[in-house]
Amino acid sequence: MSVYKILSIKWRPKSFKDFVGNNKIIKNILNSLKNNKIYNTYLFYGPKGVGKTSLSKLLSKSLNCINNIDKNACLNCLSCLSIDKGKSSDVIEIDAASKSKIEDIKDILDNIYYLPISMKYKIYIIDEVHMLSRYSFNALLKIFEEPPKYVKFILATTEFNKIPDTILSRCISFNLKPLDVNEIFNRLIYISNKESFKYDVKAIKLISIYSNGSLRDALMLLDQISLFDNKITLKDTNFFLNRIEDKYVFLFLKYLFLLNYKKIFFYLNIFLVKNINYEYIISNILDKLYKLLLVKVIPNYNYNYIDFIDENFKNDIIKLCDLVTINDINFYYKIFFLNRNNLINFYDKKIFFEYLIFKCIFYNRNKNI
Repeated sequence: MSVYKILSIKWRPKSFKDFVGNNKIIKNILNSLKNNKIYNTYLFYGPKGVGKTSLSKLLSKSLNCINNIDKNACLNCLSCLSIDKGKSSDVIEIDAASKSKIEDIKDILDNIYYLPISMKYKIYIIDEVHMLSRYSFNALLKIFEEPPKYVKFILATTEFNKIPDTILSRCISFNLKPLDVNEIFNRLIYISNKESFKYDVKAIKLISIYSNGSLRDALMLLDQISLFDNKITLKDTNFFLNRIEDKYVFLFLKYLFLLNYKKIFFYLNIFLVKNINYEYIISNILDKLYKLLLVKVIPNYNYNYIDFIDENFKNDIIKLCDLVTINDINFYYKIFFLNRNNLINFYDKKIFFEYLIFKCIFYNRNKNI
């Protein structure tokens, strides 16, 4: 029985051309390799799921590839294959979250002067490097600056601000940014086709938006939803995100603007019955108010810059604009934005959310008097 590989591992980039996002950084690294500008210590930093560890392995392969075509890994030599499988004794991966003590770093220092066994470079990949203790950082200072010529360090972290300046001054640093929605969307479509998934394009778009720039998070969600007979549906995606369809929030806002009490309480009940996260509902409302404001302030706004899961909502947003003024939107936005954090700490989120709705109702009633 074969072992199942999760999508985020199965589709980890094998070469630089497979890497998604941060194109300028990839170009910069490739140019430095082609010009033989190889640094002692590299630092990749950025939010989770943007490819810091993947990029570390790609760089390790390019530095150690036997065939090395134009400084790109050939993917077929013994060095490339062993690094891909995590079986290379010359590429050492260290999780600083579990090996942060000075004793662990001394183990590295004790072994660092041994030559590589089968590769050109002995490479140490230190993940979550910000977790190292102050003493560990101090012990590494000298070796980062002047390691043996056959040793390279690649550091990765989500907490750039926790890296001491003395370490930063000895690294060449690359800031990996979150991927944009289209980059994630295109990659998910490509992988879904390769995996023979049946999918709803709206569901893929939703996953792309809610992954917050993290391709790994997007792939994990895609993996989970695909368990339903290899289908990626909007309904299942909403379920796993604990969210409600946009149309419900849109209609709720519409009836709130119109002061249709019967419909307002109807949708409040839907939120309760479906056990929807109230923090999510507030975020969704804020998102729609933001789009309303864009269309209201800039009537000819380029809608391509707004992420619509369903293109039909463009017309719905335009219709909503007729029901409110810019001052109305500003008031609603303040109410939900300023109280979002208070909702998190309140003991009964339903009561607090409905209190905010009543404030909006009172505002609406009073302005019409």
